[in-house]
Amino acid sequence: MISVLLAASLSFTATATGVGKGAPVEFAFAGKNSDRDYETMFLLEEPVASLCSRLEEAGMPRGKATDLERCVLWPVGCELSFCPSLTNFITSTLPQDLAKSPPVYAGGCRNEKGTPVANDEMPQAFFSHYTLSQSPIVFSEPYNQGDVYGAHVAAVGMKKGQKVVFTVSWDEKTLPRHMDVDVSATNAPSVLSTLLSEAKNGELDVTVTLDPSMTVSEAVMAAKALSQLDSRRIKLNGFPDGGLFYRAFLPDESWTNRAARLVQPFELTIDGDHDRLVVVDEDWSVEGLDPKLTAHEIPFSEAPQRTKTDTCFIYARPDTRLSRVFAAKQKLKSCHVVNW
Repeated sequence: MISVLLAASLSFTATATGVGKGAPVEFAFAGKNSDRDYETMFLLEEPVASLCSRLEEAGMPRGKATDLERCVLWPVGCELSFCPSLTNFITSTLPQDLAKSPPVYAGGCRNEKGTPVANDEMPQAFFSHYTLSQSPIVFSEPYNQGDVYGAHVAAVGMKKGQKVVFTVSWDEKTLPRHMDVDVSATNAPSVLSTLLSEAKNGELDVTVTLDPSMTVSEAVMAAKALSQLDSRRIKLNGFPDGGLFYRAFLPDESWTNRAARLVQPFELTIDGDHDRLVVVDEDWSVEGLDPKLTAHEIPFSEAPQRTKTDTCFIYARPDTRLSRVFAAKQKLKSCHVVNW
């Protein structure tokens, strides 16, 4: 029993940066080489990667950081508590439209793409108050930087260089349970019911696979139902290789108006057995504030040369099978497309 208790906590030393009382604090802790100490409460005495390794060796389960390319939009990890409490040093007042959430350990030292790195000398956040994929500790609720800026301020003015020993503790049972679910036209209601039932026992981290035999219209209906479940309790994260994230079937229809777009994405049209790829060129040399837009079809082989967009619209009839959509999507696999 004693060894179990010891494995659920770890101590580390942090040094106060000297930010003044009431100053905005975007990071509770950052690496010792951070260039953001002017908005950080404490700097670690050891490299971030080293502390992450010690935490995981002590039994901390590796969580899951956000990854926009994989549509992992919810941070996943064990809930953490600190002693002394961080409320002794940081006052937090979230905007009314944002839900409070606990800090979680999402993963080890990561770079800007969210993948683990071993460079101990890189500037690195350790506990970010907004959702930052390379920060090992974030809040369970996704927070945009602009939405929470100023929500966390220094509660006290500490002398720069003052050292504090913190003990972080956790219970691995708070790690959301991962589930893979396959959704088809016939089983969607039962899958949704199962997720609701399972969520009564704790948070879920769910990857949804849409049955390729579904039609686009059936996928839209399933996506609308899934969107009602997507929450901190039931985190819908990611999609299988070659598939699509469920939100792809809930597009912003206003973006079909080319003149109103901020960027011009690829337009992939599926028409029977024929796939057509259209790009929209912008000519800013014309008079006025808006560019002249010219749409024209290009071969799929030329798509990788188009690097000004990472978005693709897919146009398909409601009765088109998802297998057909997935096959057409594969024709752009060599392009850097993040948003489908």
